[in-house]
Amino acid sequence: MASSPPIATTFPGPDALGRNVVVGPNAATPDGYGEARRLVLDDEVLADPGPTAALLRSRWLSRQRTVIELRVTNEQARERESTTEPPYALPRDHAFHREPLHFLTWANSYDLRGSDPRWWHGVLAQRHAGAGDSEVADIRLPDGRHALVDGGPRGPIPGAATRPVVHRESVALGRLTVQGTSAPTAALAPDQLAAVTHGHGPARVIAPAGSGKTRVLTARLRHLLTDRGVEPELVTALAYNTRAAQEMRQRTSDLDVSIRTLHSLALRICSLDQRRQVIGEPEVRRILDRLVRTARIPNQDPFQPYLDALAEVRLALVDPAEVEAQRGDVDGFAEVFDRYRTVLADEGLLDFDEQIYRAVELLLQRPDLRAQVQRWGTHLLVDEFQDLTPAFLLLIRLVAGPSLQVFAVGDDDQTIYSYAGATPEHLTAFQRWFPGASFHALEVNYRCPPPVVAAASTLLAHNRHRVDKRIHAHEPSDTAATRHVRASATTAPERA
Repeated sequence: MASSPPIATTFPGPDALGRNVVVGPNAATPDGYGEARRLVLDDEVLADPGPTAALLRSRWLSRQRTVIELRVTNEQARERESTTEPPYALPRDHAFHREPLHFLTWANSYDLRGSDPRWWHGVLAQRHAGAGDSEVADIRLPDGRHALVDGGPRGPIPGAATRPVVHRESVALGRLTVQGTSAPTAALAPDQLAAVTHGHGPARVIAPAGSGKTRVLTARLRHLLTDRGVEPELVTALAYNTRAAQEMRQRTSDLDVSIRTLHSLALRICSLDQRRQVIGEPEVRRILDRLVRTARIPNQDPFQPYLDALAEVRLALVDPAEVEAQRGDVDGFAEVFDRYRTVLADEGLLDFDEQIYRAVELLLQRPDLRAQVQRWGTHLLVDEFQDLTPAFLLLIRLVAGPSLQVFAVGDDDQTIYSYAGATPEHLTAFQRWFPGASFHALEVNYRCPPPVVAAASTLLAHNRHRVDKRIHAHEPSDTAATRHVRASATTAPERA
């Protein structure tokens, strides 16, 4: 007969960890939780889990103790979600809410549904990661130290106990990685250092041209992997194009980290379902030639309107019928769109935009595949966030869920407004897409002299949809840190 899991000897845990408790229906509030808020999870909440999930997320990020009364079975609460609705038919802020609700219920919670409290992260650390039992902490490490297993958002824990801390993310990988607390060793200016050492949860970093954006991204990668000990397989950095990705790889060549373009990530996701051949525009045109009957007018490209319309649906997520009605130069496009995608599927092909659209479709339809991909994006760093199309944004939100630990860098004043639905709102309204986000700003331009910076700031202030920002040129009285930053900013272009 298997032995019962050990009782949590640390209950209710250090105050700094802010652990919750999950109790059964109408159970009494346990000692140590008299001041904690009580939330009930019942059938009504499962029917509309969004508001409760949002409240639990806020409390999880701020490590506020919560009593969670479970009036449904755990099987009901963790029932997987999916949708067969096409991506373009979904609301702009679509999200699966039951998935984060279940995650946040258990991420940092004792189980009090039995007679004694159980800290399952500690139990799993003993079962699968080689930890020992401890009478004074959650686990005993192989080197004999007594340690805590944290279930909160991964990052520094203000006021935490002096014991070593292992995070539940490490335990889920079967490891006992002790959370690091070292500061970055790179020479960083104060505003850059504040962004690089962002504590936990989602973050938006406004990085105007010349402010050392790439340096902040690569320093953040190094800080997560080297200083904090986050496992490489949980970290993905997304660059906007291959040139930017290559630059990031060069700056982190000593690290074992996944740096990809959005299309590379999307292709990897598609390959989990089926390997397809990627085709270029000439082959796309040949397929359209089989599907579209259009007049051949001298000096006019008969297929370019259809190429643009395909991008509007698959990147801007606009209904094909609406695209056809608005454009007026793509007769029969609503039907052509479905037929075109059928040809791609039947022939095992993907074009450039289909990589993104198909990846989003798979993440919406396949919760098993989504869970696998979300491990890659447990800690997600995203460059040029202001240039994301609606499909790019949805892809990132699906990959980053349910913890939404996204570190987004960009500048709303550099948005390519006309490109397939790209809008500065994806950056300016960051909190809408990633609740509980922290905000950082890089304010020093190391590339341009003061008159140029002042003139640019005056001109950009006329943009209506932007984050209010202060930008000033680098002062001559620099330090070793800012000299290094200035050199980086002037030798490498911010954008390809």
